[in-house]
Amino acid sequence: MSDESIRDRLSSPAGHGEQSSGGDSSRSDITSADFQQTDSRSSHGPSQTMASPHGAPPAEGGHSHGPKDPEDTRGAERAVAALFLLAVIGAVGFVVSFIAIPFDYGKDHYQWYTPALGLFMTLALVGIGAGAVLWAKTLMNDEETVQERHHLASTDESRAETVAILKQGAADSGLGRRSLLRNSLLLGSGALAILPIPLLFGLGHFQHKERELSKTGWKKGSRLLDELGRPVKMGDLEVGGVKSVFPDVPGGRRMADSAALIIRMQPDVLHPRESRKDWAVDGHIVYSVICTHLGCPVKLYEQQTHHLFCPCHQSTFDAAREAKVLFGPAARNLPQLAIALDDEGYFVAQGDFSEPVGPSFWERKDSYPDKVGNA
Repeated sequence: MSDESIRDRLSSPAGHGEQSSGGDSSRSDITSADFQQTDSRSSHGPSQTMASPHGAPPAEGGHSHGPKDPEDTRGAERAVAALFLLAVIGAVGFVVSFIAIPFDYGKDHYQWYTPALGLFMTLALVGIGAGAVLWAKTLMNDEETVQERHHLASTDESRAETVAILKQGAADSGLGRRSLLRNSLLLGSGALAILPIPLLFGLGHFQHKERELSKTGWKKGSRLLDELGRPVKMGDLEVGGVKSVFPDVPGGRRMADSAALIIRMQPDVLHPRESRKDWAVDGHIVYSVICTHLGCPVKLYEQQTHHLFCPCHQSTFDAAREAKVLFGPAARNLPQLAIALDDEGYFVAQGDFSEPVGPSFWERKDSYPDKVGNA
């Protein structure tokens, strides 16, 4: 196009068609009774003024989309129904996993409990969400409607028009004539309702939270393994020596709540209460390494004073006196693990810790029975 033609166009007055399609005019020609509807699927040409709900015919060059051909949408309808059925599978799988997959440490396949819950919940939510989006994208009329609002209060005519638009939208959705979509949507939505059922009738493995929090990977007869996975036996430690230990159970070295520290002292240095005299073996004693303040690893041992230090907030525990708190923000002693020797001379646990490990929680009881943990 030449420069002359550009100047001619700029100097000529805009026509009615240019004004209605946007242009540079700051004045809108849309009245309170008019709508501007554009086909969002068209990527070429200016937006086109469409018919208003009052029944006026579309402006020249505009077009609307009526009901789609059932033959063209059959595949999309099946895809949407398949996504809704996927939501059903996810919801049912969530409930089955919550009930059937073992949670307790050491049991077969316990490590799949949480991933299975997450996977099936994702399938349920994605199935419903993706199905709804695909339905709107492929099976419903695709138009954009812009209405200028001049008053907060709607007139009777506007409310009537809104009702008519909602009814038209319901008709466009195809719920009335697409039985496959309607039934699969109802089935998928109903399946989502069963997701919280296990939580409504009990928390399953978490129903007795305090009892569950008191459990770790230690079991009666579990050997103490070092960081290389080797069992610890009598004679491996010299007096004043320490070693990190983990339970000899599947995944024991990956259990963050089960890490412990075995310390060897002179037997006459230890001062246990009467009920705990058989929890140590010839000066060997074991404590949880998880600080009872905020859970930092307590592995700094001073053999002259028999003190254990937390490097995060300087809590200090007396290892010779059941890891009693001497200094710092920790509110309670480090939990002790009762140990013994098996027939081959290896250290084994007499059970689990006698109380929950790690930081205190607000529902925790002030005192626990002085006993060996879960046998």
